[in-house]
Amino acid sequence: MMASFNVVNYSLRPNKSIQRSLVFDGIKTLQASSTIDELIYIGFGSIWFTDFTLAHRELRIRDMISIEGDEIGAKRANFNRPFKTVRIESGFSNDVIPKLLSDKKLQSKPWLMWLDYDRSLEESTVDDMRAVIEGAPQNSIFLMTINASGGPIAKAPKNRPQRIKSLLGSVVPDDLSQDACQEDQLPSTLGKLLEDFLISTAVSAARPGGFLPAFRLIYKDGTPMVTVGGLLPAKGAVPAAREATSSATWPGFPPMPIIAPHLTLREVAVLQAELPRKRSLDRKAVQRLGFDLEEEQIRAFERYYRYYPAFAQITT
Repeated sequence: MMASFNVVNYSLRPNKSIQRSLVFDGIKTLQASSTIDELIYIGFGSIWFTDFTLAHRELRIRDMISIEGDEIGAKRANFNRPFKTVRIESGFSNDVIPKLLSDKKLQSKPWLMWLDYDRSLEESTVDDMRAVIEGAPQNSIFLMTINASGGPIAKAPKNRPQRIKSLLGSVVPDDLSQDACQEDQLPSTLGKLLEDFLISTAVSAARPGGFLPAFRLIYKDGTPMVTVGGLLPAKGAVPAAREATSSATWPGFPPMPIIAPHLTLREVAVLQAELPRKRSLDRKAVQRLGFDLEEEQIRAFERYYRYYPAFAQITT
């Protein structure tokens, strides 16, 4: 299988960029509330390290570990490390995670672990989830992102309910419908079931603070993707964490899928100069600015304009 970094430039995805910014905004809120501190970042940095760079700059995280299963990718990752404190662990996550969990030094600090898969839900991803929820240090934050299209789970929608139940077990209702597993509904269905699985696993592991859901985001990156995550708080940290994540301004549960319109730098700049405003932008207002967008595109930009990326190609 071709490594995903050969297919996608992970630094140039606007919907992913907005999703990442929402997650990091939430984590900064948790840091400010003193719920978590001195995190170790663990993820899949690939050769781009976009999230690692943000974790260092935005969250002030020093120690970071990138898991890289591709042999050539691991060598390129070592070459492309953005900071001296990034450590590359060569191997697949199923093999690397147990090693990290058994490392006493790593167990001395909470983790921010983001398993940002480019594949769909399967046995290995479930094994990773279970291992982290059972063994990560207290006050850790765990997130996972998976491909939420139906085909990789089961090509026929009628087979998806049983396949999902075989993966996630008793948290999946016996009467999970085929409609809930159709392409348009599957991301929401998986998001809720994955959250239930993480809660249930924390209960089974007898974690004193359980698992507190904090993130559930759906976005499109050529294919629908879903991110689910939350905290593994110490028992005494639960009230502050719950207060932060239940706030009306908490960014981790956007009400709609993140589907950012493709805009030029000039269009972004002109629209951002109009926001924030008491009265919502509409199509006529955009037309008066000199161009045109559909109402759905305008609503999406208004919702996420603070997180909207601006990319430019530099030529010489």
